[in-house]
Amino acid sequence: MESRRIEKLRARVVFDSRGDKTVEVEVTVDGFTARAAAPSGKSRGKREVQPFAEGGAEGSVRALTEASRRIIGATMDDPLAVDVLLREIDGTEDFSRIGGNAALATSVAAAMAYAGSGGVPLYLALSRHLGVEPGIPLPLSNVLGGGAHAGSGAPEFQEYLLVPVGARSAMQAIEANVFAYRKLGRLLSQEVRGYPLGKGDEGGYAPPISNRKALELVARAAQEASDETGVRIAVGLDVAGSNVLDPKSGRYALRSDGLYLTGEEMVSFIGELVDRYGIVYVEDPFAEDSPELFADLQRSVPRAFVCGDDLVVTRPDLIRSAMERGVIRAAIIKPNQVGLLSVAAESARVCHELSGLPVASHRSGETTDAYLSHFAVGTWCRLIKCGLIGGERMAKLNELLRIGEELGGGRMRGLSG
Repeated sequence: MESRRIEKLRARVVFDSRGDKTVEVEVTVDGFTARAAAPSGKSRGKREVQPFAEGGAEGSVRALTEASRRIIGATMDDPLAVDVLLREIDGTEDFSRIGGNAALATSVAAAMAYAGSGGVPLYLALSRHLGVEPGIPLPLSNVLGGGAHAGSGAPEFQEYLLVPVGARSAMQAIEANVFAYRKLGRLLSQEVRGYPLGKGDEGGYAPPISNRKALELVARAAQEASDETGVRIAVGLDVAGSNVLDPKSGRYALRSDGLYLTGEEMVSFIGELVDRYGIVYVEDPFAEDSPELFADLQRSVPRAFVCGDDLVVTRPDLIRSAMERGVIRAAIIKPNQVGLLSVAAESARVCHELSGLPVASHRSGETTDAYLSHFAVGTWCRLIKCGLIGGERMAKLNELLRIGEELGGGRMRGLSG
């Protein structure tokens, strides 16, 4: 690829969808300026990079500004070239010197500016560089939230997801999920007396009901929406098992169901739910330090995709190890867990190599940026998990529609392989 020069870099503090501070970076490459802001997660894996330097978002901006003299003037031979320099500048394993969010915002802004200076969108620059055919991912939509993303009384499972497996295009998938979301709202109004349809961090409903009841209503909404739209919608779960595990007792505390389960009992319980409700996707069903339970569940529900998030934190080595051992069949790809777009892209590549399912994912504290959609298309992540309702969520979905137009509808492979 053609070499281009980084001419300017500017970092600032901005706010995410929760009102928390994060880092935004502007980069100019050969006269083209792009900006990117990094999201933040509330439920974080132990092995994620540090989001900020000492002093929080302001500390990261100061650290990056001081280091900018080493970045300005550097040449880029490809859209991910700045990542090597960012790693050298920080010099730590966990980006604790400048912060993973500052690193990611710089990585993305530079990649976007490189692409823009060449007159192409980010997804196309990535796919050409990586040698990957671009493809439209199937949107996973969080329509009911619990756990760390919701208030008191909500179910313990963190996300109840719609998976529009019968969709043939992004437009059809989004329309079907929105239809099912609205139907779920009506069901909640009927079933939960006095519930004002409050929402969690990612825009899903957050009712005071049990995990079983939540799953029953989401499955019912999905089935009714499938019947009415003609698009088959399945159900997925993000348990966020590390947050459900009670560290004192060592049991999984499903208080809303009156259950306190051992690891083996939790395997049986999740397996029962998968069979009963036709669940096709289960993310982080157990604590991140219990890979043997992930493997037990994957063996017991071979048709479902058991997915690792906190288990693998977007690290290629951890994803490879888990997939080769049969621990998981899918992996969440969250760029800010590793701080560099190049590492996230390598994680997606490892998934493809091992016939696994890469799932590009947002964070609960999001921004209105839409680069996640470009990343998902350019690396052909089979699924994209970016929420549904809320401007910061719909921004990613609307960008998928635009990219789909450019690709002439685009290939959507989803779960089918």
